[in-house]
Amino acid sequence: MIFSLLSFSSARELVVNGDFELPPDSGWQVVRWGLFPDTGNCRLRWAHSFEPDRDFEAQIHKMLHQGMKLFQRVALPSLDVEFSVSCRLTAKSESDSLFAAAAVVLEYLNSEDSLLGETRIYVATRGCDWRNTPTRHLILAPDSLNWHDYRLVIRDELESLPGVLPERVKAIRVGLLGFVSDNC
Repeated sequence: MIFSLLSFSSARELVVNGDFELPPDSGWQVVRWGLFPDTGNCRLRWAHSFEPDRDFEAQIHKMLHQGMKLFQRVALPSLDVEFSVSCRLTAKSESDSLFAAAAVVLEYLNSEDSLLGETRIYVATRGCDWRNTPTRHLILAPDSLNWHDYRLVIRDELESLPGVLPERVKAIRVGLLGFVSDNC
């Protein structure tokens, strides 16, 4: 079971509806995959009661063997863009044979929208097989109980990805990802 809560902010808002003041279908897309994706086991909620502030946040709640991602493609005017997010990520599994994970994902895209690499701010249960690679940088959330603020300058973050040539990055796909077991 995954509970992922998220709100974005930026001095120059490149993410459409990044503050979720409009419903998530304004600027955002949702994809679900795996077993039983349309049986109510993947839920996207939008409310202002998830965090004790007056802003809206989005939540993904997913169960069973499947994945769900709320995402948006953002063209980059330069690599000197600062990405900031406030999130609380929670992952729980009811079985030791399965792992659950939740992540805020930055996927780096070339001019053809092909995936070059990614950064995941995440939390996961035991058994998660994610590893840092030349094209994947993992940032483990300190806990699942509190909201945490993250700030990344895209150019600086790409230094953590030696397999990604910065000059090829033309856009990012910002996402909130949740899944159980082998959906990674």
